[in-house]
Amino acid sequence: MLYFIMVNYRTRKANSMADQYYTASEAQQRLGLSKAMFFRKVKQGFIRKVVPPGMKQGVYPKRDIDGLALSMQILFEQDQGITFSRSMIADQVEELEIGSRAFGRNFITPLPERIAFQQKSEFTFHSLKIEGSVVGYISMFHFSDELLDHLLTGKKIEREIKVNDVLPFPRLEPFTIYIDVLVIDPALSNHLQKLYAGILISRFVDLLLHLRSNGYLFDKIYTVTSSGAGERLVKKLGFEKLEHKSLVPARIPFVACFDQEHIYTLQMKQRKMLGFARR
Repeated sequence: MLYFIMVNYRTRKANSMADQYYTASEAQQRLGLSKAMFFRKVKQGFIRKVVPPGMKQGVYPKRDIDGLALSMQILFEQDQGITFSRSMIADQVEELEIGSRAFGRNFITPLPERIAFQQKSEFTFHSLKIEGSVVGYISMFHFSDELLDHLLTGKKIEREIKVNDVLPFPRLEPFTIYIDVLVIDPALSNHLQKLYAGILISRFVDLLLHLRSNGYLFDKIYTVTSSGAGERLVKKLGFEKLEHKSLVPARIPFVACFDQEHIYTLQMKQRKMLGFARR
C-alpha cells in the first residue's frame, strides 16, 4: 500500500511539473530558437531557468516561455507585415486567383457569389496578407443539416453552394461549422507555403477560440479533404475521419468535436506552428 501511495504521489508530482514547466528542448521548440541561441539567452538571463528541489536538471516556467513566444510572434508578424483579417472585396479578388491556381477555376465560386456569401455571414472569408497582398485564406460556413450532409456524403460539392444556403452564425445557441477552404498560394515556394500555412492555421485557431469565448457556441467542425496533404493536416489538428460517410472515394469527410479536449489539442498544435513559423 505504501509503495502504491508513493508511486501515485510521484505520478501526480510529475504531471504537475509537466503542467507548469517546459524542459529545455520543449522550451527551445516553443520559441523556435536554435539550441545555441536558446542557451545563450538563458545564460544572459533573458530566459528564466528554475531548478526545483530534488531535481538536477533545470526547467522553464510555461507562463514565461508562452508569454515570450507570444511577444516574439507579434514582433515577427509586425516585422514581416503580416495581417490576418476578414476579407474585403479587394482581398476576395486575390483569393479567387489563389483558389483557381490551387483547385482549378471550375471548382471556385465566382466573385459576385463570394461577396454575397460574406454579406450573409461576416465570418465566411478571412485572409492572410503579407504587406497588403493575400497569400492564403480560409472560408467557413454554417449550413442546414441537410446541406451539410450532402457535402459530407459527396451528393453536392462546394461549387454548388448558393447564397440562400449560407446561414449566419448564431450566438448563445449550439451550431456547426463547415470549413470549405484553407489554402496557401501554390505559386509560392515550398518554404514560404509551409511558413505561411503555419501562421494561417495559428491565426485561424485564435479566431475559433475568440468566437467561442464571445458566445458563438459551435460544438462540431466539419470539413472534407481530397488529397493526402489535406488529410494529414486535418488529422494533425485533431479531426477524425467519418468512416463510411462519403459516397465519393476522392472526398473524405472529417469532424472535430469542439470540446475542452479539442481546444487543448488546437492550442498545443498552435504552439508548434508558431515555433515553426519563426525558424
